Amino acid sequence: MSTQALEIVATFPVERPGNPTVMPDGRVLVSVSAIIAPPFSVRAVTTDGEHPPYPNARWAGKPDAQGHGMSAVIGLRTDPQGIVWILDMGGPQQQPRLIAWNDQENRLQRLIVLPQNVLRPSSFTQDFVIDWRQQRIYIADMTLNPAGTSDYPAIIVVDLQTGLSWRALECHPALMPGDEPLQIAGKTLALRTPEGEVIPYRYGLNPIAIDPLGRWVYVGSMSARQVYRIAATVLAQPADAARLDAAVEYWCEKPCCDGFDVDAEGNVYVTDIANNAIGLASPAGYRILAQDDRLLGWPDGVELDAQGRWLYITANQLHRHPLLNAGEDDSRPPFHVLRLRVDAPMNPEVKP
Repeated sequence: MSTQALEIVATFPVERPGNPTVMPDGRVLVSVSAIIAPPFSVRAVTTDGEHPPYPNARWAGKPDAQGHGMSAVIGLRTDPQGIVWILDMGGPQQQPRLIAWNDQENRLQRLIVLPQNVLRPSSFTQDFVIDWRQQRIYIADMTLNPAGTSDYPAIIVVDLQTGLSWRALECHPALMPGDEPLQIAGKTLALRTPEGEVIPYRYGLNPIAIDPLGRWVYVGSMSARQVYRIAATVLAQPADAARLDAAVEYWCEKPCCDGFDVDAEGNVYVTDIANNAIGLASPAGYRILAQDDRLLGWPDGVELDAQGRWLYITANQLHRHPLLNAGEDDSRPPFHVLRLRVDAPMNPEVKP
């Protein structure tokens, strides 16, 4: 199979990079997977390999009594004004919250705490997108109960003008786990309980993306094979369940994936976790863009840069970690941040 060339942007000997975001000046930030309880939740990718905590050690470190710090982070994004938004999933003593950091002025821009009434006991607020035109943030709350199942997946809508938020599309079929257990290299992703029982995971809503013009929000279940979308103008407003359900439309087929991004023409750039690959899904079909058994062990998050020239990718071998590998550690560090030249259309009328 002929695939495009991957470039290594950064190497992590111990920590597992979670999701990437590309800032307007080209700098790359990554969240650090909470699965290893890292000392810092976000790092800036640097050419010298140091990867310092972002925005600083106090904010990227564990929460302190003054409210600084982060408990656990997967999702982070940069808005059109260069503000870095970080989704702290929270912990036993802290609600999930959005931290907006003004990079130019090196200060906290805003902090939005998610109220308890938009959460479930199993909430797992793992990724989000920014709808700049509607002034909304859409959070993919996968939910994950002690049995390893996404039981109440939903999208949490945050109004950036008022700070209010609400839950939408809870348990919609587009967000629910697939029928088959998720397998990689013939092995089912599973949790081993303290009693020794092996329980297969059933992951639902995980990947979420918004097209560059803010028209459509794309979603999918990690363990299912479909991409769905909903008009941002509809999702942005509180509405009854029937109206929202009717607005969700099937878009295309995809492989099981942890993350995706989308260009202006609705091409979906997919982390094909079962095939150690990055793929392109659309109504015209699916094809693999790059495949590498060494570098792309569990490609996790992806993000297109503002020009659509490069797709940035994190690969962290989550399937080899004991929590997903039935108690066994088959990790083969290092872990990587990569990029792939894709020349994605970011304006439907202007080809790159």
